Amino acid sequence: MADMSDKRKSNQIAFILSGIHPGLGQFYNEDWGKGIAFFVSFFFLNGLLLPESYLDILRMKVPMSWNLFVRLLLLGAFWAVSIYDADRSAKRRNAALSAPSRT
Repeated sequence: MADMSDKRKSNQIAFILSGIHPGLGQFYNEDWGKGIAFFVSFFFLNGLLLPESYLDILRMKVPMSWNLFVRLLLLGAFWAVSIYDADRSAKRRNAALSAPSRT
């Protein structure tokens, strides 16, 4: 039976999971430290950058301003970094597992 750490990971699944919520793709890749960091940091940044609710923003109860635009852009950039990292980590992991072992 294969050890859990020796299993290949789908970079597409890691990509999708991080697209759902930052950190989920890292958890899928068994990259626990980065997963916790992305997951918790997203909640912190979300509360810090967007004290308004998403529904209020979508319903236009919060006036669109450059300030709000920049805050949304920063949050989106953080999310994009999480997605990129999960995808890249899965590819790196699979490449390391495919490389011939030197014993």
